[in-house]
Amino acid sequence: MTGFLLLLSLSLKRARTLLIATGLLLAAFQVLLVLIAGSIQRTGEFEQLAALLPPFVRAILGPAMASVMSFGGIVCLGYFDLAIVIALLALIIALATLPASEVETGFADLILARPLRRHWIITRTIALVLFSILMMLTLMIAGTWAGLATLAPEGAQWPSPGMIGSLALNLGLLMLCWSGIAMAFGAACRRSVAGATTGLLALTALLLDLTGRLWPPAERFAWLSPFRYFIPFDLVMGRALPVENILVLWAIAMSGFTLAYFLFSQRDISH
Repeated sequence: MTGFLLLLSLSLKRARTLLIATGLLLAAFQVLLVLIAGSIQRTGEFEQLAALLPPFVRAILGPAMASVMSFGGIVCLGYFDLAIVIALLALIIALATLPASEVETGFADLILARPLRRHWIITRTIALVLFSILMMLTLMIAGTWAGLATLAPEGAQWPSPGMIGSLALNLGLLMLCWSGIAMAFGAACRRSVAGATTGLLALTALLLDLTGRLWPPAERFAWLSPFRYFIPFDLVMGRALPVENILVLWAIAMSGFTLAYFLFSQRDISH
């Protein structure tokens, strides 16, 4: 256990600058969203803003458009904005494929030269991923509430703690899901291959989900995409996060972690 903690500490030390910078940037963005939402609230331009949206965006939002184009919806935008989601997935994929990098650089040989079992490398990576997800979400939530407490105009309807918590949980589970997929690839392939393959799969899954929302015939295949179980628009409307969505994303993540343990135990790390 001491060796595992030292390994985790070293990994956190190597990633700390990236994690802190990303977390603070996300927190600052949440504060900025409150400022923007407050400005729109004072001028009453939510309807005009909604009218500027392209038709395909309206089709994706569906009945959630009124909720998204409100003070609370704009404040919560950071939890489902496509650019934020892609950035967080890229971060988590990079962390999840760390074992592949350590094999390629020979660092894994140095680790295992000590009395440390091979499976601790995967366990360390899972712990690193979980810590990173928790850190990102905590800073985002802190930024949201700090912005609301200091910048929200009087009379604005704040998003409820339950809504913020559900959005953060759904985003965290999506990140965990793709970390499991990336870790499974990283346990068997080179880091470049694992990262590129996971990224391509994520893009394919995202496009499949969007196609299913815009084109009814594709709906029969859309359930295969993990993004199908990422439902921020429903949550912004005040609906609860379905248990089945939690279970599906969790099951994908756990399957990826289990496969990573098995594949890494069989991998030749002598090069």
